[in-house]
Amino acid sequence: MARGAEEGGAVKVRTLLTALLLASPVLVPNTAAQGTTPAQQNATQGAASQAAPKDTDQRGRADSVRTGVAEVERTAPIPLTVEQERQAQRIGTKLHCPICSGESIAHSQTDISRQMMNEVRDGIRRGQSERQILERFVAGYGERILMEPPKKGINWLLWGFPVGALLLGTALWQSYLRRASREPAEPLSDADERRISALLREREGQA
Repeated sequence: MARGAEEGGAVKVRTLLTALLLASPVLVPNTAAQGTTPAQQNATQGAASQAAPKDTDQRGRADSVRTGVAEVERTAPIPLTVEQERQAQRIGTKLHCPICSGESIAHSQTDISRQMMNEVRDGIRRGQSERQILERFVAGYGERILMEPPKKGINWLLWGFPVGALLLGTALWQSYLRRASREPAEPLSDADERRISALLREREGQA
């Protein structure tokens, strides 16, 4: 009986070992199926990890370039049509160059005049009228920025006084001439008549 029990136990042990051996391929990593050794896998992973930052940097630079190009295209001013440019030049002739003497921004070559002309063009692009653009410059610089300030208030006096003075002077001069032509000549006094007679006799005696 004891021997039978031992043989039964031995059979159980062999069965257990056989089961463990059959299960061992599942527990051990199947490196042969992948065709690479652990060292080769580590080398491959290291190379991939080194190449990944380079690829990331290249993709980042490409994205930056695309973003920059898109930003430039978005912010680049839209060219004006021929008629719009004529309108900009016409408005520019009505604005005084802040640092020039009697010169409009349309004819001035200074940097500030070029900048102001670009502001005029931007206003045209936004659909603003000539009046709106001029009012915007007046709000920023005052009415002195206009080549021809509006004839109102003190400006009206500055524009009207020279003309009024000229008209008044002309009227006074004409009145004086009319008065002088109407007034009769004053009669000669007795002394003047005697002096003239004496001069005439002297000339006759000399002749």
